[in-house]
Amino acid sequence: MSSRQPDYGRYQHLESFIHLSKDAIWCYELDIPMPISLSQDEQVEFIWGHSIVRDGNLAMARFYGYQTVQEIIGKYLKDLVTLKSVFLLRKFIENTYQLENYEYFMELSDGHQRVFLMNSHGQVEAGHLLRIWGQQIEISSIRESEFKLSGLLRFSQIVTEVSKTFVHTKAELVSDAIQFALEELGKYSRADRVFAAEISSDKQFLSVTHEWVLDGMPSLFQVGTKLPIAKMNPERLGILASDGVIHIADTSLMVDEPWHLDLFKRAEVRSILVVGLRDEGNVIGILGITTFERIGNWSEETKRLLGLIAGFISQGLVRAKNEIKLMKKEKILQRFYSDVKEDLALAKLTQEAWVAKDFGEIPNVKIQSRFLPYDEIGGDLILYEKPNDDCIDIFFGDISGHGISSALVSGIAAVSFKKHSKLESSPAAILAAMHLELKTIIFKHHISACVLRLFPKERRVEFSFAGHPPVVFWKQSERVMKLVKDEMYPILLLDTWEGKTISKSFEPGDRLLLYSDGIYELEEEGGGYIGLDIFLQELSEMISVSDNTDTLLQKMIANCLIDKDRIIHDDIAVLFMEF
Repeated sequence: MSSRQPDYGRYQHLESFIHLSKDAIWCYELDIPMPISLSQDEQVEFIWGHSIVRDGNLAMARFYGYQTVQEIIGKYLKDLVTLKSVFLLRKFIENTYQLENYEYFMELSDGHQRVFLMNSHGQVEAGHLLRIWGQQIEISSIRESEFKLSGLLRFSQIVTEVSKTFVHTKAELVSDAIQFALEELGKYSRADRVFAAEISSDKQFLSVTHEWVLDGMPSLFQVGTKLPIAKMNPERLGILASDGVIHIADTSLMVDEPWHLDLFKRAEVRSILVVGLRDEGNVIGILGITTFERIGNWSEETKRLLGLIAGFISQGLVRAKNEIKLMKKEKILQRFYSDVKEDLALAKLTQEAWVAKDFGEIPNVKIQSRFLPYDEIGGDLILYEKPNDDCIDIFFGDISGHGISSALVSGIAAVSFKKHSKLESSPAAILAAMHLELKTIIFKHHISACVLRLFPKERRVEFSFAGHPPVVFWKQSERVMKLVKDEMYPILLLDTWEGKTISKSFEPGDRLLLYSDGIYELEEEGGGYIGLDIFLQELSEMISVSDNTDTLLQKMIANCLIDKDRIIHDDIAVLFMEF
């Protein structure tokens, strides 16, 4: 026999906990024990009709609308709930007379739901159910918090995904990004349709440009094209312009706005929520969500998401339009650049035609030329003309500047030279005539030149200089460099030009060299230019060690560009005569 006494204090504490608990705790006892061999329907009806409240707490009494525990003790279950509402009994019986953390919803008269967890246990002895203990825990606030947290996470996820899509999408694919945003917004808001509409460039019409709809829902494209802005409610347009939200819960009530009422009927829109698409304060379109039949009661979170996505779409549309405009301008520039390159190529071919390379068979004289352009189009000219059978005129010129304009001047100068070569009596007269003719049509260029009139049979040359560097000549046997020069300025530089003609006779074996100023206007790698004097010194040394014309040409080019790391800044042209 145990000497241990019952701990009545412990039971008193447990009873106090039950009665003070905010959760409903109760015990039903059957006035007649129920055989568990009955069918499920019979058991449901038996428990409902024979269960009496034997114990409970205040929370349980208030759950059924009573103010005290004493009011509910002795009540039958059938006095508290209808037989149709005892769906929990079926679950209780199916789970062998117990429920563990079973979650269920109860719809209130105001449309709200309460969420409960049910824990119950049936006492079965000798094949009969005697009593049922149970506890109901309301978790409505927990589920509401979980729902809000889940919504917040979904909200953040949508904002993140949509913003990333617009950031990484190219201008030509912005429509795809908008479509993705509309779909995400539609799923979140549980709308039937989501659309974006843009205002035309002339500010006269509004047209749906993008749309997402649930399967089976009618499209807005057919009725949402070229809607006249002038017929729309100006107050609502003002709300959109001020970054506001328009919510029309039931469009069928818009009897005082017949145009809008007719539009929404044709579009089969029952409810609509709209915000503006904006660019620097100007409305460029609208973003909206609609329902087909039901009233749309959208949450504040949905309105907030609508505004955020409207911002992304606005930026995407503006960026796409700007980039497309830029691409169009780039294409125009590319076409222009291509045309210019074609013009440059044509000008280069034309320019090369002005540098004579083949002078034909000339008695007593062999002539060679070399040309190295600084740019794609050079400004140097080497032309020749035969005014009669006894002489040959050679024009060695340098047009100021580079590019297409220099090529154009080259062509004009070439035509002028050929014309006056046949008309004038001397090289100086040719240059003077060219100056008078060209100064009326050429204003931004001048021409440095030397005109030679060669008499091959006599081995005599007449020179006239117009700002051209000295002509170099030497005897092949002596290889001592000498100069023919004149300090006269270029033609077209001043209003008047008047030069002179210098005559010089040569002997067999003599060499004559003409060159443009590009050959000595070379920049040293360490800074500074070599200049004419240094070039003539170097040329003198090259002449003294060169066996023939080809060797000298090679040394001159190497001296300019290879051996001494010099930088070219102008065209280089040379002309050799061997008597």
